[in-house]
Amino acid sequence: MKTRLWAATVVKVAVVVAASVVAYYSMKFLNAVFNLGLTQETYGFAAAFIATAAGVIVSNIVGNALIVHLRPALKEKAFSVGNVVKLLGFFFSIIIAFTIAKIGAEVAVLGGTVTGLVLGLALQQVLGNLFAGLIILATRFITVGDVVRITSTGLPYQWAMLPAYKWFSPDYVVPGYKGRVVEIGLFYTTIILDMGQEMRIPNSIVLSSGVVDYTPQWSERNIVMIRLELPLSIIDFDNLEKEITEVLGGLKVLAVDYTEQSDKDYVILRIKIEVPEGVDWRAAKSEALKRLLKYRDAKIHEKFYRYACLTRGILCDKYAAEMVKSANS
Repeated sequence: MKTRLWAATVVKVAVVVAASVVAYYSMKFLNAVFNLGLTQETYGFAAAFIATAAGVIVSNIVGNALIVHLRPALKEKAFSVGNVVKLLGFFFSIIIAFTIAKIGAEVAVLGGTVTGLVLGLALQQVLGNLFAGLIILATRFITVGDVVRITSTGLPYQWAMLPAYKWFSPDYVVPGYKGRVVEIGLFYTTIILDMGQEMRIPNSIVLSSGVVDYTPQWSERNIVMIRLELPLSIIDFDNLEKEITEVLGGLKVLAVDYTEQSDKDYVILRIKIEVPEGVDWRAAKSEALKRLLKYRDAKIHEKFYRYACLTRGILCDKYAAEMVKSANS
């Protein structure tokens, strides 16, 4: 696999070099045939441009090959190595271009100053993303494989406003885009969103954003909160916590408590469970919620006439008869 990778890399580099040589001598040939009047100075600048373009392309090819080659061993650090190689290749390409064009020191300084001012203004965002990418790679602000949520005003985001009744809950919404980091490039970072889409975010936005990291590197526990709406008519307050813990047997239940009532007939039950590291929290939450819903249905069936009368306002005669029967027994 690696032999094929480097063989393909050598072929691509050879093609770029050959195309550069062909482009340069084609210009000379056209000048000789059509008498275009190109001077040696023009040839120098053309050669410098071709060399710069070829150097940038070759640097990208070699850098990407290094990333693929080193990724199994170094993981996210492979991107740092590959990107540094690319950056050094860009600088060497510019130096070689100045050498080929035979630009003097004074002209180079003057031209570099003017060009730097123009490019600095024109490429402000591009350079900002470049240096932000280098900082992210060097400081490990985020790393490949992290599950993160990017919260920034630089990324348009609108959270759901309805149904409004959900906002009585003490749970909070973190506005932003959540996904797994799959690549940190020189100019942008790529994450795979929860829904599977690929999202590319400029590095300057990533570096200036708040980042919620869901990867348990420093966090001690991964806690999932589940809310269940229960009718007051079916709740046995003295035994509820014990029953919920039994229903969720096999899952580590940290707490069972009540929050605000959604209305006069229902109360919100909040259950906190701890998900072990390496276990998909979605699967654990789905399993817990499935068991809790079955528990609610079973309790309604067990106390159906009480539920029908006190919660639904129907079949109260049946409930009264049941109460009389219970009192006489």
